[in-house]
Parts: sequence; C-alpha cells; structure tokens
Amino acid sequence: MKKIGSILAAALVAVACSPENEGVQEASLEVSPSQLTFGAEDTAPQEITVTAVGVEWEYVLPSTADWITVEDGTAGKLLVTVAANPAAEARTASVTVRPTDNDDVKAKNVTVKQEGNANPVVYSLTVEPASLTFGAEGAAPQEVTVTTEGEGLTWSTSTEADWLTVTEKAGGFTVSAADNPDTSERTADITVTPSESSASPKAVRVVQEGKVLPPSLTLSYDGGALPEEGFTLSYNDHNPIYIDIEAVNVEWNISVEDEGDSAGWLNAVKTDKGAVIQVLDGNENNSSEARRCTVRITADTEGIGPFEIPVTQEGKPEFDSTLAEDVDFGTLTGGNYVIVYLTKNEEQAYAFWDLRFWSDGVTFDMNTGTYSGSGDLVTVYLVSEPVYKNDDSEYYLPDGTYTVGTDIYSDPSRLVPGNISGGYRTPYARSHTWYMRMNEGNVEGDACITTGTMTVKRTGETYSISFDFGSDALYSVKGSFEGAFTIGATY
Repeated sequence: MKKIGSILAAALVAVACSPENEGVQEASLEVSPSQLTFGAEDTAPQEITVTAVGVEWEYVLPSTADWITVEDGTAGKLLVTVAANPAAEARTASVTVRPTDNDDVKAKNVTVKQEGNANPVVYSLTVEPASLTFGAEGAAPQEVTVTTEGEGLTWSTSTEADWLTVTEKAGGFTVSAADNPDTSERTADITVTPSESSASPKAVRVVQEGKVLPPSLTLSYDGGALPEEGFTLSYNDHNPIYIDIEAVNVEWNISVEDEGDSAGWLNAVKTDKGAVIQVLDGNENNSSEARRCTVRITADTEGIGPFEIPVTQEGKPEFDSTLAEDVDFGTLTGGNYVIVYLTKNEEQAYAFWDLRFWSDGVTFDMNTGTYSGSGDLVTVYLVSEPVYKNDDSEYYLPDGTYTVGTDIYSDPSRLVPGNISGGYRTPYARSHTWYMRMNEGNVEGDACITTGTMTVKRTGETYSISFDFGSDALYSVKGSFEGAFTIGATY
C-alpha cells in the first residue's frame, strides 16, 4: 500500500508541472483605491481602477446611496462623483464591484466617504393647524398648511383612517371626513413625512364628534310593548314589575299618582336600566275593593311623554277557594309522590311529610314538578312523629288521625305531630293543603283546605287513607287513597 501511494503522489506532481499548464493565469478581480474621500462641496469625479483577469464584472450601488453617481470611464476605469453634502454629518456608502461569471472570485468594495458641511442646510417642517375637529355629519373640508425650510425638501402624507380623505397640494393639503355613523367620538392622525430625515415628521390630530341622536324615550316590558290596559296585581302580590327604559339625550322622572282614598301602597323608582314598580311590603290589599293608581313618567324635552301606566290591585277575596260546592273525589288510585323531611336530631320531635295524590287521568312530571291531564289532585303537608334516616331507606307515615289547622309557618305552635298545615295562597302558588280539579293540565277549580281530618292506616306497604276536609269557603272535601307510597325524595 505504501508503494502505490508514492506512485500516485508522483503522478499528481507531474501533472501540476506539465508543460500543458504553463502560461495559464488564475482568475482574479482587484480594485484600486479601496476608498474615496470627498469634501462636502467636492463634486469633481474620482477614479476607481478595476483589474480583472479571466472574469467579467459589474458594479452595484445601494439604493440608499442616491448621492453617488458612477459612470464608465476608459477601459477598466469607473468615474465616481458625489452631490454636495448639505448636512453637517458625514456620509458613507460603498461601490461594489463583483464578477458576473465566476462564483469563486470574491467581490470587492470601494468605500466612498463624504465630509459633513461646515455650513449645513437646516431642514425643518411645520404644520398649521396641528389638530382638526369635524362635526359628525356634513362637515366641510379643512385646510392644513405645510411650511418647509431647506432647499429641495419635499413631503408626503399618510393616514390609517379610511374615513379621512387627504388631498395634497402646493403648500399643504385638504382634509375631508366622512359622516360618523356612531354616537361615539373617533380620532385619527395624519402623518406628514419629510424627504430629509433630519427634518422630523409631524402629525396632525383629527377628531370627529359622535353622531347626535334626536331625543327619545322608549318604554318596554318583558321584551315587548307595555300592555295598554296597564298591570293588574292580586291582593297579596309583591312581585316587582321591571320596565325597560331607553333614554336618548333626555332626562326623565317617575312618580306615582294615587286614586281615591288609597295612598302609599305602590312604589316606583328609577334604576340603571329603567324603572321598578312594586307593592310596598306589608301593603296587602285587605279590602274587598280593588285599588288603583297611575305610574307617570315624564321627560324634560317637549314633545316626549308623559307616559301613564295604570296599576290595579285586586281586592282580597272572601275565600282563597274558587269552588263553591261540596266535593267527593272518590278513591285516588292514579299515583302519588311523597317527600319526607326527616328528623335531624333528638331535639327535633317531629318529621314533615309533603304528600301528593292524584286520580287516573293525571300525570306528574318529577323533573319539572308539573302536572298534566284531567282529574283530581290533593296535596297535604303534615307533621308526624319523628322519622330518622336508616340504612334500608324505608320510611313509613305513622298511623293515626291528623288534624287540619292554620299553616304551621304562621303558627309555629302547631309544629306538633298529628297536625296538618292548612292551605293558603301566595302570588306564586297554592301552598300546603289543597284540592285541585285539573283539566288538561290546568286548574279549573280549587279548594283551600283549612279544617278537617285525615286518617291513616297502613298494612305492610299498603296505605288506606280517608280524607274528611273542609274548605275556607265552608264546603266539604272528601275522598280516599289506597296504595303504596312512592318516596320521591328525603331530606
């Protein structure tokens, strides 16, 4: 192997020194001098000598060196001239001479330096006015004057606002603003940029006022118009009525005007979104006669309002029941739903039972708590002997006779086993013990149970319950239930 390597090396030397390569010059590119220096006012041309061996070449100037001019001179020569430097700062650029047909030959640079001017030209630019304000609609064009100092200084404008139109002209520009469709003010800048960097750019601030809407006051209720007849409340209704009010460039006030002898039972106040109308706490209408008042909304702008909203509160009925007849609903076998409020501790000597029974034809939706269909429905709320939570989740209503009286919330002394909480009506629902006659999911008649008894007897899982109730309208409500309980929930 060593011998073969020596023979190859000898062959390479022989090729390099063979007569065939004698007289061949290596490609090259040289420039002289490598730097040209000009005075600030020196515009006489200077020469660059380019020596090229075996390559074609070209010269290149950067786009920023617009103050340098290069021309072809005699063979292998470039003539370089510069414009007078008006600035105090020196400036520098490069002329690049590069081969066009040989990538192995490196390009050469000639640095061109020009001294700063001892008496430089001062460039400056001013705009007048520096800010413009336009009305929201139909605004007339406005003029901006641009004043420059320094020979040859030019300028241009730009803005990002598509609602502005800028028209340049000698000595300044005209600005037009499109109508502002919004009620809020909008702003933009117009930038005036000089051709010389030593003169800093200027910005003209443009402000356009928001659109001014005509005064208006719009009232709505629950997403629609206010009912023409106003609002009618039940005798014990304390639910607030929310009136949405949209006020545009107008101030408004609200007041209550009472009718007749009744006064001070209704309140109306302004809110961030409108107004709230509400019966004051403790102001149930205990009279059998309805009472009325008018909520009046006035504006401070002529031609708007006043708006008058009638409010009527019904008189208290003699009875909560609507059925004026005796009721015998027979035996309820359609279904039942029971909620047990278990005894929590030894100090609590009772449990609550919320019982619901219905006849065939009535259906109860446990998810929504609503009824559908037609038939009879009875609800009972009672207090029993203590019932404690157990591992088998078996809960039974104790046998015995349970007696109806006043509701246990208004009379806590009735929190005693064996008592049934009498029915009462709220603005929202029927509470505690009631009989209801259902028709296609609606109550077409009801009896508020305030007296009577319920007798419970259980055999295994089957209950036999008899109802002997009386309504507040002094009618009897009787019937029975047979079947097992469906425990829907325990608490």
